[in-house]
Amino acid sequence: MTPRQGEIVIALAGQPNCGKSTIFNAVAGFKVNTGNFPGTTVSYTETTVFLANETVRLIDLPGTYSISSVDPAEKVARDFLLSGSADVVINVLDSSILGRSLELTVQLMEMNVPMVMALNMHDEALDKGIDIDVEKLRELTGVEAYPVVAVEGKGVRVLFEAAVRVARSDFKPVKPVYDRDVEECIARILSAYPERLRSKLPLDSRFVVIRLLEMDEEFERIVWREDADFLSHVIKERKALAELHNWPEAGVFSSHRHAYVFDLFEAVAKVSAKQKVTLREHMDRFITNPAGGIATVLAILFLMFLASFTLGDIISGLLEQPLGMLDELAAGLPEGALQAVVSGLIDGVVSGMGIVLPYLLPLLAVMAMLEDSGLLPRIAFMVDGILHRFGMHGKAAIPLILGYGCSVPAVMAARNMEYERDRIVTMLTVPFIACSARSVVILALAGKYLGAGVTTAVYAANILVTLMVAFFLSRMSTQAFPGIIMDVPPLRRPYPRIVANKVWWRLREFLVFAWPVIIVSSVALAFLEKVGIDGIVNRALSPVTSGLLALPEATGVTLFFGIFRKELTLAMLNQALGAMDLASVLSSGQILVLTVFSMLYIPCVATLTTLWKEGGIKIVLSSILLNTTVALLAAGGLSWVLRAF
Repeated sequence: MTPRQGEIVIALAGQPNCGKSTIFNAVAGFKVNTGNFPGTTVSYTETTVFLANETVRLIDLPGTYSISSVDPAEKVARDFLLSGSADVVINVLDSSILGRSLELTVQLMEMNVPMVMALNMHDEALDKGIDIDVEKLRELTGVEAYPVVAVEGKGVRVLFEAAVRVARSDFKPVKPVYDRDVEECIARILSAYPERLRSKLPLDSRFVVIRLLEMDEEFERIVWREDADFLSHVIKERKALAELHNWPEAGVFSSHRHAYVFDLFEAVAKVSAKQKVTLREHMDRFITNPAGGIATVLAILFLMFLASFTLGDIISGLLEQPLGMLDELAAGLPEGALQAVVSGLIDGVVSGMGIVLPYLLPLLAVMAMLEDSGLLPRIAFMVDGILHRFGMHGKAAIPLILGYGCSVPAVMAARNMEYERDRIVTMLTVPFIACSARSVVILALAGKYLGAGVTTAVYAANILVTLMVAFFLSRMSTQAFPGIIMDVPPLRRPYPRIVANKVWWRLREFLVFAWPVIIVSSVALAFLEKVGIDGIVNRALSPVTSGLLALPEATGVTLFFGIFRKELTLAMLNQALGAMDLASVLSSGQILVLTVFSMLYIPCVATLTTLWKEGGIKIVLSSILLNTTVALLAAGGLSWVLRAF
């Protein structure tokens, strides 16, 4: 293959949870989510870096088990690899499960793409007693291979130097050779390969034949349009091969590849017997046990919100005095337009720093540790049975759990659902989950004024409402749904550096995007109050606020701004109600009603935009109608009960 000149394009490809994004971040900085969780990367991410005196366009592809995959997210990786856009592919393998990881490697070798192998998690392989002969692997595959421990940055520089070198040289891998019957079948098909097909499919001819032997529907459609007779010849040869081996036609070639991979693994790896079961394995057995799993799920959720509540109060208390000095500064200004603007500006700064940040920071840290430890997919398996009872596919656990962090990636993760019905149900259910922004509202209202017991009940009610919505939506379709099939990575200790980077990157989103919105909205609210327009908004929403929910009319404008960012509802309450201590102007019942309504009503603009992108305008309108209806029923019903009793 002739090397190209100019900018080098390097693509990271590998199976889910192999550490691609961690390697990406080790070179490019923290620019993509590196959660140890299936579905985290649903579209490829790229950046430009300078490596080994070369300008490199680095691309992190979604995890894929196979070139044959038709999963929507994995198809992104397949299409990019088939496009030939990469000058070199870094095939990232999980060394601790090398036998399974080599399946994709062999398929990449069949494609004849320039590549190097990153034997990631090499330390875990050694802990498991797996000793990999790297030189032997290079010799048998013709592909350079390098041991890597990405979370510690070990071997990353040497890996990328090799990738740049391979991109600038002729690449000649050792093509996999299968048994005699398979090779004779391939040879017969290649002898009849039509010349005009080479321009339509500018790929290695042997690779195209292999795809046809594996019944790749996309390749079959292209060949059928160009030369139906040749496709008939391939089908005849494929059936003959299957009959010869007495195997199903759909799996005859993949079975031979699997045997080749097994032989390759045995040739390059020695597995020694382990002396004892490790503490990590004892923990894993407990977590994957039904009773231990449910206990772990409940304990994790309780500790997550307890830590956020406790640490949030501590941080908020430390900031109370210095932020109070800013409030005094605004109060000392003469009344007028300037005083209103400065007051609104200070209220926005104080609200973001004193109300939102204290509760957001602990939540982000806990979520990052859960993702990197490998606990999230285990939680998904534990709740799979429950989800099925409410009409949801087990894979919906992935976006639902991600939803506790942010609804945007949670909605995007629904792409991994194989069936349209499951995808729609999941996308419409995700906006009911108490994301980190909504959790800030819950913790700062119910947690601060009503106590831990009520806060726990609010979260329990949120889960129940979410499941009931899913049950309602699933009953609108009679289509059956299968069980869950999902990769579960090993338990791993979170690395403080990676957790800190992840928290900073997500916190940066708040600092760069959300906090300025809070400040601008706070100034806008002060201006609206000055000219009296806030009264128009409040009166327009009064049938809901003061009527159905029995809240002060002034809360209307804060709920309106909350559509842009959920934190705005909380951040602007103090200014709208004219009190820093909300308990002085709202009863406990009103605080609870406000919390429930804020938790359930229309999702933020960012979520609505993502819903539009993923499902279209009908999904957006359905989400707005569904969330608003449920919020009015739940909060309105709660308000009626509290007033009645």
